[in-house]
Amino acid sequence: MKKTLHILYYTIISILIPLPCLSVSPQKGNILFIDEFNENSIIPDSSIWKLCTYGNHTWGQHFKNVEGYENVKVENGVLKLKVSKDKNSYKNGGIRTTSGFPYNTRLEVKAKLTKLVKGGFPAIWQMPMDAPQWPRGGEIDLMEWVQGTPNDIYQTVHTYFINGDNGSAGATNPNRPTNFDITQYHVYAADRTEEAIIFYIDGKETWRYPNQHLPEEKMQYPFCQYKYDIILNFSLGGDLNGNPTWPGKINDDDLPGEMWIDWVKVSSL
Repeated sequence: MKKTLHILYYTIISILIPLPCLSVSPQKGNILFIDEFNENSIIPDSSIWKLCTYGNHTWGQHFKNVEGYENVKVENGVLKLKVSKDKNSYKNGGIRTTSGFPYNTRLEVKAKLTKLVKGGFPAIWQMPMDAPQWPRGGEIDLMEWVQGTPNDIYQTVHTYFINGDNGSAGATNPNRPTNFDITQYHVYAADRTEEAIIFYIDGKETWRYPNQHLPEEKMQYPFCQYKYDIILNFSLGGDLNGNPTWPGKINDDDLPGEMWIDWVKVSSL
């Protein structure tokens, strides 16, 4: 019921706030950070990126079986994150930045999947650094994909106002594309401003989550209180602690699969 009410509420918000299709130049603003993965090393720059690590949650559980950079490599100017199975162990691929970025910035990432992987959970997202327990500091998901809706991608925010102590659904773009091909390169982007989180696909605005300027204890808009890092990962779902996960059952015949990232950029607005 809580999830249904949140979806209804943010659908109403989206109707009240028109979403024009804006063509946004990739060169807008001053570039604060860019990585085109053109280094000679097969390992991403360790001064910028570090490996994602194990956690007892959907996206992190299969990092437990990964040794070093075996599922992460840079090749021909592309960062390649792999999901695989080795004997009886599933393995993820993922990296995140060592530092965070301030608000009034735009994150853009050009990426694609090489194939659809049932049970796969690719994501491009941001988390606050040095924030209280999730979701009090917020979370911004520029792109998530799951097999249950293979022609959609999800753009979502999480806050304490939305999720409370135990919720997980977040507020998601109610007007998602219905014939989306994630195996083609797309540019996923989000502006983090004082007034809204604004999402884009290929330079066109898709959805925005507004700052309602509620009392601070509501934790409705924590997105200007912390620096946010960048997380790029291709994970696998399956079961977690004996329960099914949102990405669904893993099909071993689809493995291995990869998410390719051409470039990552942060610009000031």
